[in-house]
Amino acid sequence: MTGPGADGTHHDGGTAADGTTGGDRGDAGPGVGPPLPPDRLGWLYALVLAALISVGISAGGLYFLADRSLSRPWATAVDVCTRAHPVAAAEQSAARDRCLAGQFGRRGVAMLAGAGIALGAAAALVLVLPLADRRRLRRRLAVPGAQERFVDLCDRNGLVGRRRPRLVVAAPPVRQAYTTGGVVGRPTVVLPAAVAVAHADPARFDPVVAHELAHVLARDVAWASAVRALIWLPVPAVLAAGLLEVAFFGPNATYLTALGRATVVAVLTALLAAELLRRREREADRYAADAGHAERLAALLRAGIVRPTRRRRLLARHPDPATRAAALGRPADPPGGLTHGLAVGAVAMLATGAADALARDLFLTAQAAVGPPVAVCVGAVLLSLGLLPALVRRAAAGAGGWWRPVLGTAIGFAVTAFIATALPVPGSSGVSARPDVSVALLVAALAGPLAASVAGLCVLLARLVVARRPGSVGWRSATYLVAAPAGVAVLWPLPAVASVAGDGHAARSWLVFALPRSGWPLLALLVPVLVGLLLRGAGEGHRRPPRRWDRGVVAAVLTAVLVGAGAAVWRTELFPPGTLAEAGRQAQQRWLLCALSGWAVLVVLAVGRRAGVGRALTAGWAAGVAAALLQYAHALLTGRADGLDTAEAHLLAPLAWLGYLVAFTLPFLVSRPALPGPTRSAPGGARGPVATVGVLTALLAVAVLGPGIPGAYAPLPVAEPAGLPAPATAPIVPPVPDATPGPTRSAPGRADPGRPLTHAEARRAAGAVGAVLPRGWRVPPARAEGGGSRIDPSACRPLAEDSYLDRLGGVERVRKRARFATVPGLTATASAELVIEIRSHAEPVPASVLAEAESARRACPRFTARGTGGSAVRFAVDAQPPPALGEQSWRVDYRLSAGSGRTRITGRSAFVIVRAGHNLVTVYASAVSQPLDERLLDAAVEAAVAGLGG
Repeated sequence: MTGPGADGTHHDGGTAADGTTGGDRGDAGPGVGPPLPPDRLGWLYALVLAALISVGISAGGLYFLADRSLSRPWATAVDVCTRAHPVAAAEQSAARDRCLAGQFGRRGVAMLAGAGIALGAAAALVLVLPLADRRRLRRRLAVPGAQERFVDLCDRNGLVGRRRPRLVVAAPPVRQAYTTGGVVGRPTVVLPAAVAVAHADPARFDPVVAHELAHVLARDVAWASAVRALIWLPVPAVLAAGLLEVAFFGPNATYLTALGRATVVAVLTALLAAELLRRREREADRYAADAGHAERLAALLRAGIVRPTRRRRLLARHPDPATRAAALGRPADPPGGLTHGLAVGAVAMLATGAADALARDLFLTAQAAVGPPVAVCVGAVLLSLGLLPALVRRAAAGAGGWWRPVLGTAIGFAVTAFIATALPVPGSSGVSARPDVSVALLVAALAGPLAASVAGLCVLLARLVVARRPGSVGWRSATYLVAAPAGVAVLWPLPAVASVAGDGHAARSWLVFALPRSGWPLLALLVPVLVGLLLRGAGEGHRRPPRRWDRGVVAAVLTAVLVGAGAAVWRTELFPPGTLAEAGRQAQQRWLLCALSGWAVLVVLAVGRRAGVGRALTAGWAAGVAAALLQYAHALLTGRADGLDTAEAHLLAPLAWLGYLVAFTLPFLVSRPALPGPTRSAPGGARGPVATVGVLTALLAVAVLGPGIPGAYAPLPVAEPAGLPAPATAPIVPPVPDATPGPTRSAPGRADPGRPLTHAEARRAAGAVGAVLPRGWRVPPARAEGGGSRIDPSACRPLAEDSYLDRLGGVERVRKRARFATVPGLTATASAELVIEIRSHAEPVPASVLAEAESARRACPRFTARGTGGSAVRFAVDAQPPPALGEQSWRVDYRLSAGSGRTRITGRSAFVIVRAGHNLVTVYASAVSQPLDERLLDAAVEAAVAGLGG
């Protein structure tokens, strides 16, 4: 027999329409009839599957990062594209996304492959583990009496025909009963010989069989077989994905950040899978106890108590027998508590982040249109699927403490959002892998209330459907169909606001102008529609059916509409706006006041217990919609609204803001012990709520239309005036000159470039290169010279160390150097450098210097430079045509590489010498993990040579 039970989810199902619980059937005895079947845990399997997919996505991203043959081109693209296209302007952001799309798409494919491998592993476990169990059961015993008793118990539990499981009596060393099975075929109940031979003793045989038959009735035997192995699979999978990184480079900050995030996902998945199996065992215990075997089952459990270690308690598939036996002697805890909310919130946020990262990588150029909908839909579906089934059972059991699932969901969602933001996978949050704790705190502060709002919505729907439509499968399905889209509406701001968490102006502008126009918040309108339909049912157990119209509620709605919308219209007529900015501010005030009018109705009716939360919610929405329509009609009549755009602004903005006001208020309202249905009102008691609604709405109108709410208004977006030239963003690179050799001639009015230079002139000529550098270059900080390298073969030493220039040192008067490098990229992978030296000599530079350089190049096709630390860089020597500048020019090129295989780093470099009279110009250009910019090299050489003329 398997399974423990300390935190069981027992409820009897004898539930009245108002949520009260019927009599307990735990002591009915075996002859009263079959007990209630165990709860289906499909929602929990869905959470495990979502967590497993998140593990696969994280492992795929981690493998991509660890495999340098994949991640180095990606990192190079990140450095190059972000330097070329900073995100200060929208067009630059779009250009950057187009530049990065190819490499990010490859990483998305790796993540998708990781998810596919995770799903394939789960499917393989479903198929392979039952076969392994059958192989273990080749030694079987025949106990005829046990078979007959087993068939009789199956018949009592409704397992007949093809639904009846097989019975196998296992020979030693099998000591525990268990149930196994595959996707096809009937399950198999395995009993140890010691239990089978006791078939004549109901106290020993029947409780064990009843427990195993509960697993068969739950119809999850094959899935449970897969989850058994998943407990130990996620963490090794994540560690294996990063073995390449550790093997070749050792631990580093970027890898450890990605590994930390992936490990959090994996550990959570393992804990969730273990909790699923323990929950499954507790449900089987509950079924056996309801069948009349509670005392017998407890006695069997106490006979073999073994205290597990703390680690084994966390990952154990079965709780310890002592906890299980104790749980049989007390009422079961209701489902959907604090722990349940924590698990659902954490898994939903992890899956949301994984879906967002995957969608953004696969569709980078369309990430704004694809990423947020995918991520928000995944989070909303998991929250509704994870919460609603347990909350419906909690409502059916008549349990209270509704704050527990709301608070648990908020904490789980917020903490996981903080971890996901503080430990980002490189590229998943923009392209930076640098954690920002302040931004993570802001995201968590937003994510927690949003998740609590979704949980409050699920609580409201669960309590209403149980109280008003008990036993109706259709209405319960409707709650799922409404909860998921409404959850999308509630969670919609999360990705956008999280991306601009540090920019309050951008966040306000998005909430005011972009959020209502997106249309997604309007999905929340499904909630008042469903609530209104649910409230039309009388509901068994109510003292009286609800009246079609409640005069007090109607009066409160009308009062809020007249005061709120009337104040907004009066303010516009009395103080008409004189500027566009004033008109925008007044419009936002009107929209906010319409939303607050509906919110005031909700709060007064629900808190004052004039109506249940459900009826107060429908009344609040009715007031908000009516106020929005009234002020829009005024705008049409006065000519302030014209066209579809103004209709969207005047109607959608108030409704969207009302939806979020209602969503943020629901968690507090549904956590109260009052029922969500209507309550009996005293005769003449309608005046109090109406007066309260009027006063509250008037106070809100004074606050909104008078001094205003600080930080609640966003200025209208101002377009750039047409016809103005675009600001210059980077110096223009001069064209490459034609390769036509010839002597240097000074332009009219310019000094001779071949003359001896002073220190100031040489410094100015070297620095002239800075004017032709594009965006993303800088003067790097000075660095200490290296200790030198050993060159193999030694014949290449003159070329590698430029020793053919050493004999000019005796006549050298001036030497000035300028060094430029690209700004360090976000991944610090791709880099480029320019080093310019201007040398001026007392005598003209002889042509033999460049002849010696060419001889050194021809004598050395390749060489290796070995540093003092043992690192080796290989150089392959090549030649390209030199620029046609000065009296004579020369160029040598190198293809460099370091490492091998997946860890190989490559680059290109070029060294150009230009001779002009007394002066020698040398330009060294290098590019690591990116192509060498030939156009920029030629422009730099030309600028340096041109600088010789002053």
